[in-house]
Amino acid sequence: MDSKQSIILIGPMATGKTVIAEKLSELTGYYNYPVDRLKWYYRFQNGYDINKGRRVLQVQGFGGLVNYAHRYFGVEDLENLLTKFKGIIDLGASDTHCEDHVRCEKLIQLFKGYPNVFLILPYEDSQKSIDLLNSRLIKRYKNHPFKYASIESYMEKNEEFVLSMMNQHLAKHVIFANDRAPYLIAQELLFKSKLFNYERDDNDISRVS
Repeated sequence: MDSKQSIILIGPMATGKTVIAEKLSELTGYYNYPVDRLKWYYRFQNGYDINKGRRVLQVQGFGGLVNYAHRYFGVEDLENLLTKFKGIIDLGASDTHCEDHVRCEKLIQLFKGYPNVFLILPYEDSQKSIDLLNSRLIKRYKNHPFKYASIESYMEKNEEFVLSMMNQHLAKHVIFANDRAPYLIAQELLFKSKLFNYERDDNDISRVS
């Protein structure tokens, strides 16, 4: 498998990318690579300071933490990761976020050669998506006091991710979950991908080549 054929999932926090990636791995037999875990290797190699990151979160909120973390896992590191790992690539919400022209242009150039980039969103209605994801973030972090203390900043930043024009630009396809089971979302995604040719009936998708 060529790295350019990898299925890459992008999108806001709490959209279900991780579960969808697991289902895609089951359906295709390809390994699932969650970037939110893999990028810690690059961060530590580049000198990331966890304690400083915690202080940044406390003082500047999640948006400040995203900017701090980008210093230690940049677009060059993401390019290295995408070249090294081939299969199902589940990106973190902040990995495709940019606030300066240089980073934005680097992301555009990087993703240009990948035909299977899928943006995952809950609904076509942005506000409905934001409301759902806010409730999920509250549930996710309510038992994590340190992060929950900054929950408003997490929700504020995630709203930016939902409305991101960069995600829309990078994605070759947009998938709206619409409250469907992850398995069905994965089937739609594979049907639209350029990894295989598929035949679909009402209940299943079968690989034909």
